[in-house]
Amino acid sequence: HGLPLNPTPLTLSRYIAYTSQFISSGPKYLSGAQHFLKDLYPNFASNRSSVLVQATINGSRKLRADGIKRKPPLRLAHLRIFEKRFFESPSFDSLLFITILSCMFYGCHRSGELIIKGSKTTLNYKKIIKRCSLHFDSDHAGYRLPYHKADRFYRGTDILLSRYSVCDPVFFLSTYAALRDSLHGARSELFLREDGSLPTRNWFDKHFFSVLDSSYGGHSVRAGSATFFASLGVSEGIIQ
Repeated sequence: HGLPLNPTPLTLSRYIAYTSQFISSGPKYLSGAQHFLKDLYPNFASNRSSVLVQATINGSRKLRADGIKRKPPLRLAHLRIFEKRFFESPSFDSLLFITILSCMFYGCHRSGELIIKGSKTTLNYKKIIKRCSLHFDSDHAGYRLPYHKADRFYRGTDILLSRYSVCDPVFFLSTYAALRDSLHGARSELFLREDGSLPTRNWFDKHFFSVLDSSYGGHSVRAGSATFFASLGVSEGIIQ
């Protein structure tokens, strides 16, 4: 190629750019070359660490990286299907599911804030939403989220839900709360299954995928929520 043998930053950069067209491990060869050529070219290590070479390496990795695969967002049409399915075959656990789903969607929740992974050994009750924090007025329902991933100072967040025409979270929360209190009484947790256990990821997925296929997932609810509120003009900072 008529390039000089001296491994200057420009030469190394061009080497990475060329080899990255064919293989993804081109940058790794520099480590081996440095080992064998460090006596002949004392500046090899410093040249390899130069801004130009590192920028070329980062660029080659991005070019060859696999595309990010995101789950499609949940739509209002999906919520209507879940809502219709509940009214066709109501039960305590199906009411709990549609309540959690509506809160998750209209409250911009991450799924892990309302359901648990399933391992009791890692369960932190400080993160569980309490029944005593639930409150209602004519058009709103609210509760206290003790902690979430964006809460850097562990202060908790007050969640306030409004009424909506599709899968109304205020209606479902009030309906669920009345039935829950008659069955579980003074238990501290807000969301409880009919058998008294906490709703888990597997339990949620069983209900979720009874309607939707595997192309959707837990992140679909939050993605759909963000899309919905963005369409209403809500700023990204508030949605996050």
